[in-house]
Amino acid sequence: MEPILSGLAFDGPDFARTPLVVDVSGAPGAGSSTMVAALAARFGVVARPVGQDRGDGPDHDRRLDDPADLLIRVIGAQARACDRAAIRAAEVPVVVVATKADTRPDADRLAANASEDLACPVHPVSALPAAARITSADVDVLRSWAAAGVRVPESAAAFAAAAPDQGSAARLLALLGRAGLVESLAAVSTDPDLDAQALAVRLRQASGLDALVAPIAAASAEIARGRRVRRLSGLRLHAARGFDRVAVERRLAGERVR
Repeated sequence: MEPILSGLAFDGPDFARTPLVVDVSGAPGAGSSTMVAALAARFGVVARPVGQDRGDGPDHDRRLDDPADLLIRVIGAQARACDRAAIRAAEVPVVVVATKADTRPDADRLAANASEDLACPVHPVSALPAAARITSADVDVLRSWAAAGVRVPESAAAFAAAAPDQGSAARLLALLGRAGLVESLAAVSTDPDLDAQALAVRLRQASGLDALVAPIAAASAEIARGRRVRRLSGLRLHAARGFDRVAVERRLAGERVR
């Protein structure tokens, strides 16, 4: 887990290192899958898209089957009825994110309007560049384009067709999006020593993803309560089935006085 979240105890001192389990949901096309990748890459949480098959093969991460601690609800340019319904139905703390902020010049205003509509904070995030895995080869391509004076037009399709290397253009547009590509070209132009890791950090800082730390931290006490309730329920069920009943009841007694 990244240091940015590792100091938060979501289940008391004995469970502080247990990874946070985050469900991510949103209407089709809202950007849930990209948000999953960004959360996992940045925070080291167990992030999973709601409503998609998580698999059951030999490489399946069993943590994906754990109960969710938190729901990230991804909305589009404005809140929809399905967003309101998902937020109302949630049984865990909810953080609402307006992703694809890099594609909307008025992303802050739209997020503020959605926040008023939903009566809760809405955080604009550019998840695509935040999740990007940039290589040294990508930086070399960007640097060559910057040196050649390449500019990204308003139309991403026009850039893909006119770029010096169409294969690299397609890859970088898919990896970064148009705004992320513009930001990257500007970054390598102004810093000749910028490497892939430093560029990834710069893009993430511009993405707004780290602004989610504050609402996650604010929900930590509720997350801890939810984990404790689930743990106590599991112990009671274990005791009722008669497995190691004396030991389990002793554990339950200890839990009640915590």
